[in-house]
Amino acid sequence: MPVARAESTSLRYREAGEAKDLDALIATLAPDVVFHSPLSARARFAGHRQMRELFGVALNVMGGLRYHTDVGDERTRMLASSAHLNGQELEESTLLRLNDEALIAEITMWIRPLPALTAVMAALGPGLARAAGKPVLSALVGAAVKPLILMTRVGDRTLVPLLDKPSG
Repeated sequence: MPVARAESTSLRYREAGEAKDLDALIATLAPDVVFHSPLSARARFAGHRQMRELFGVALNVMGGLRYHTDVGDERTRMLASSAHLNGQELEESTLLRLNDEALIAEITMWIRPLPALTAVMAALGPGLARAAGKPVLSALVGAAVKPLILMTRVGDRTLVPLLDKPSG
């Protein structure tokens, strides 16, 4: 497969994400696509139906998604982007593995900094539970993640500056 086909797929994926065009994004994915979550090794999504649910919630809650880097070869693309969610700026790295048809067969994602990652958890967990028709689970997940959000935000604002070494 030529590199140009892989670049075309990653371009369509990026443009769909930035435009919040869920149908166009799903069109870049292989039917048996697998998504590896940045939140948990246990959280895995597979196939178009689960990807539509996941990306439907993610695109709805994230704002200002902009890809700024796309590198790789004919089988693997590495993307970097920035976005914001509930007042948290985030950076995301996404590893795409493509199949013989130049469709995305596997997605692995990383998000930083930690306060942004917990904001993603707080938005996606309850949102996915609501989308699945599980309002009680949505409330439970939302309540469970609140202490993490508090700890990471306070730690980032209060404790991390105390660790800064004086220059000189």
